[in-house]
Amino acid sequence: MSLILDTSIVIDLERKYQPTIEKLMTLRKQYPSSARITFVTAFEINLGLLKKSIKNRNKGIEFLNKFPVLQTTIKTPLALAELKTKYEEKGVRLPLADLLIATLVKENQGILVTKDQDFNSIEEIKKIIIK
Repeated sequence: MSLILDTSIVIDLERKYQPTIEKLMTLRKQYPSSARITFVTAFEINLGLLKKSIKNRNKGIEFLNKFPVLQTTIKTPLALAELKTKYEEKGVRLPLADLLIATLVKENQGILVTKDQDFNSIEEIKKIIIK
């Protein structure tokens, strides 16, 4: 299994936030394969980079390009629809971006590393929520 980093974690890494870096160093001992991100995280980071200077934007893009990016498959739309429907029927409203990330984590049999407590609700995925 490999770690899949959520946007909150990638932002911490870019900012060199030591508590997150230390936690990831510990996790890498248990999960040594390369950490990955979803295309949703790549999109969210790129969205933030558009607000930066060209120099900082280029640095951010260079940093982001170090991570393999998980893409959707032909199975993703149905899996996403099923996940969304399941939680809506339970009365749990989750952002579509979070549901898509969860779907990609499940499809790729990864472990999501995040700071986002919303993922606690999603039973179908393995996750590590950093505080």
